[in-house]
Amino acid sequence: MRVTIINGNQVKNALSAKEAVDVAEQVYKDHGNEKVVMPAKINLNMGINGEWPHFYGASNSMPAYVDSLKAMGIKFVSAYSKNSEKGLPYIHAAIILTEPETGCPIAFIDGTHITAIRTGAASAVAVKHLARKDSETVGIIGAGLQGRMHILALNEVMNINEIKVADIREEAAVKCAKEMRDMLGLNVRAVKTNEELVKDSDIVFTVTIGNEPMVMKQWLKKGALIVSVGSFQELDEQIPLTCDKLIVDSWAQNSHRGELLKLVREGRINEKDIYSEIGYIVSGKKAGRENDEELICACLIGMGSLDIGAAKYVYDKLKDTK
Repeated sequence: MRVTIINGNQVKNALSAKEAVDVAEQVYKDHGNEKVVMPAKINLNMGINGEWPHFYGASNSMPAYVDSLKAMGIKFVSAYSKNSEKGLPYIHAAIILTEPETGCPIAFIDGTHITAIRTGAASAVAVKHLARKDSETVGIIGAGLQGRMHILALNEVMNINEIKVADIREEAAVKCAKEMRDMLGLNVRAVKTNEELVKDSDIVFTVTIGNEPMVMKQWLKKGALIVSVGSFQELDEQIPLTCDKLIVDSWAQNSHRGELLKLVREGRINEKDIYSEIGYIVSGKKAGRENDEELICACLIGMGSLDIGAAKYVYDKLKDTK
């Protein structure tokens, strides 16, 4: 059987932000309808905190099957904090797709762009279902690749009046804001403090690799949606502890990594405190936002099913052109 090889440039040309949002929404629906097979991430720690062997990185193996897309495969993704010193991206990923019926490999795909765009797309789907309908002001803490991917995806699902961007490096926020203004014609501006960013924002995202509270509950306006993206604790613990609805993408993963890990280990949050996994909301089995005053916190670590679904979409689009 022929194995199709798809490189990063081909992926970028084949998968737009809008297409990534559509695929993410379908994958979430399959989760809600319990038509996804997905074990929790398997972590290979290579010294991300400086322990032996001092490579300052970690990798995850993320297998999944998504029934509606007949998508089966595995992503191997690495995040190395010292890569920037070598002129390399923080994240690299590779995806292997297989036939669900036989297990035969059908494609080897550069997964780096898929990882980036599906993360922004997943957050955009959360906005569709959890944000107030009149939301128009967005705050994004983190001016790296994910800040940009979130702006691209959000532009597909809401009418944006203003986007505020903040970063620990002020020059990075300024650069990100200018690039996205020029690319999309949106009102994107850099702000100097997280507090300035959060106040008056309808929707707030944290997309960093910092492991400390960056958003305090008292800064959030009534009815805000706050989304913590990725594997680190970025919020004042009072936000997940006291919000009106606490939502995760996968409890199995949120219970052992990411925003909620410390609270889970201390016994202060457990599965009964979770209002819903987002798949049940997207599939219509549970309500999302029910009024304009709810403070909703979503913790989206990222799921292999999103990667495999997006990779299968790219494969189906390109396979007859190879």
